[in-house]
Amino acid sequence: MQKIDIDNLNPIIEELLKLRGIVSKEDIFDFFFQDIYSLSNPFNIRDMNAFVDRLKEAIEYDEKILIYGDKDADGVTAASIIYNTLKAVTKNVEAFVPNHEVGYGLSKDVIEEYANSGVSLIITVDCGISNVAEVEFAREHSIDIIVTDHHDIPEILPNAYLIFNPKLSNTGFVSKNFSGCAVAFKLMQAFVFSYTKLYNKDIIVLDYEIDKNTDKLKRIRALKATNFVYSDDVFGFELVNNENAYKSIYLDYYEEFLSEDEVLEELASYMFEGENVVLVLTGGEMRFKKLLRLYEKYELFLPEYDNVYDLLQLGANYGGVNIKSVKTLDEFALLLKVNIYKYNDILYRDLIIKMEIFRRMYYLSQKQLQNYIKRESILVLFGTVADVVPLIEENRAYIKCALAELEKPNHVRYNVILERIKLLNTKVDTQAVSWRLAPFINAAGRMGKPEYALRLLTSETREEAFQLSEEVYNLNETRKSLTESNFNIVCEYIRDNNCMSYPIIIVKSDLIDRGLTGLIAGKVLSQYGKTAVILYESKEDGVCTGSIRSRGDDNARDMLEYSSVYLDKFGGHKNAAGFTVSVNNFEKFAKKIIKYASEENFNTSKDEKSYDLELDFKDINMQFAEYLELFEPYGFANEEPVFFTNRVTINSIEKINKNNKIHLKLQLQKNNIRANAIIWSSSEEECSKLEASNFINISYKIKINRFNGSKEVKIYIENYEIN
Repeated sequence: MQKIDIDNLNPIIEELLKLRGIVSKEDIFDFFFQDIYSLSNPFNIRDMNAFVDRLKEAIEYDEKILIYGDKDADGVTAASIIYNTLKAVTKNVEAFVPNHEVGYGLSKDVIEEYANSGVSLIITVDCGISNVAEVEFAREHSIDIIVTDHHDIPEILPNAYLIFNPKLSNTGFVSKNFSGCAVAFKLMQAFVFSYTKLYNKDIIVLDYEIDKNTDKLKRIRALKATNFVYSDDVFGFELVNNENAYKSIYLDYYEEFLSEDEVLEELASYMFEGENVVLVLTGGEMRFKKLLRLYEKYELFLPEYDNVYDLLQLGANYGGVNIKSVKTLDEFALLLKVNIYKYNDILYRDLIIKMEIFRRMYYLSQKQLQNYIKRESILVLFGTVADVVPLIEENRAYIKCALAELEKPNHVRYNVILERIKLLNTKVDTQAVSWRLAPFINAAGRMGKPEYALRLLTSETREEAFQLSEEVYNLNETRKSLTESNFNIVCEYIRDNNCMSYPIIIVKSDLIDRGLTGLIAGKVLSQYGKTAVILYESKEDGVCTGSIRSRGDDNARDMLEYSSVYLDKFGGHKNAAGFTVSVNNFEKFAKKIIKYASEENFNTSKDEKSYDLELDFKDINMQFAEYLELFEPYGFANEEPVFFTNRVTINSIEKINKNNKIHLKLQLQKNNIRANAIIWSSSEEECSKLEASNFINISYKIKINRFNGSKEVKIYIENYEIN
């Protein structure tokens, strides 16, 4: 496998990164090297300490805790992550996911039911940000509600105990692209860290220089962090003359000149403001003794500390670095996958890099924390891919970790699921998760039984997981059949009701299934190329339950905001949203959203097939193909690169008959350079056309075909045009 040299990128790879908005060295490093141990610090998120404290208080006093989720895969996986985590430390935790009758978001009836059972803390996942009235209702019933969500922000926020949503401004989330389950996982990372021995301890990174000849302190600096959140004050003094005068390196810290003993006293005060302190420096205890001798010289008191960590030794033990061969801090950090490019403009850059090295090595040293993060990342994979959020930024690290973890045999419940859908012992990628695993989990909610998926993803025995996977499998098979028949009903409605004359497609029917409106909307969008609004009409209660799937820049959430006066409930994202509206208000609602779509120039034509870059055959080789593999995992916002080459000659065609289909193996040539290519699912007719052609223009993907220890670069043709 090729290694990426950020300072000397292949020009085509560099161009592919630019197309994804990845330009700076900081972003390029994260794209290729960020992993589960270099994720952003959850304690940098606003109110995270308050969240951990409230949760620990509830556990200490045996309060009843409810995790309130949503019925889709994102909501169920988010609820499962928190439930699986909390049940290890308390018996007083339950998880609830609403069915069709309860509907999306918080329900007053459900809140009242759990209030009567003694619940005093509710944590919402993948919902709650729009539930102003329901949160107030909970407060009236003496329940604290912590809202964790990722949906778009409404004009009025609920008056919750705490709110965590990456789309809120200035909250400390590194990305607005988290799914609901990723938000839940971020919270649980902080909670699980609170059970390690570094929780709430001051971490001091020290750096100093002592003159060998005079045994005098020449320079000393320190950076303090609690839970790896840096202090605003950075300690630093340096000798300015030989008469024992030290000035502050960081002007906002101290304006006066100090003597050596005064500097040492200031350092002790800086280091030991809290009760629990650990020290981090290059050289560990042996090097720290040199500083201690200065304290002894002046008979100064240095309070007790918990531990002294040696960065070099940590790098050797947990990072596998040969420290004898490392010459610079930057080299050391890069070998340990620490992104040094983030801190180039910071005055005390080296201290932060050392702190980040220590944070990464500490995570690697904590086996229980490490195993927890790996295990629960699997649920983040399921929910993130199912909710079609961008697979960029930290989401890439979660997905990479989870895909590797899925290959291990010790995850009983997940292996049962993979076995049931015939993915066990195969290399699972994001496409398999998107096409087979996510629909499997989603099926339970779509068919009105989301609790089956919740119980499956929180099951503890193989027997329980096996039984529940059978139940969910059967629901999924029913869902497939209903989706097809419902889609046919909707297509017939579209044909018979002049739906294509409007900027969006709107279908209301009592003949379709309430839980399948989202799926059908997606299929309508794909089939007709227009934003689709699909509603199930209940004749019993006079309420329509609808889903929207929008194309391109069409904003489903904004459209619902615009028409919210007619809606009972709504929520969602730019490209996927849900709502309820009474039958009596439907006509007014429909006119309102059609007006909005017209004014906003919603797109009305299908996307044309496009490609990333035009490529010459001379650029296609094993090294380049291996570079491309580093772009995985692929998914929304990081699709597999497609290339284009025009006027290609076909030297030969070989037909392969398999599974009643004709596939074609071609040898292509351009400018005297040959390449082997595949066209899947072709026909005799197409083969004849290709054989008679002079040149073809091709759009294609490049993959490495590995077989019996050998490997070959192949072109997989997506589209072609015969000249």
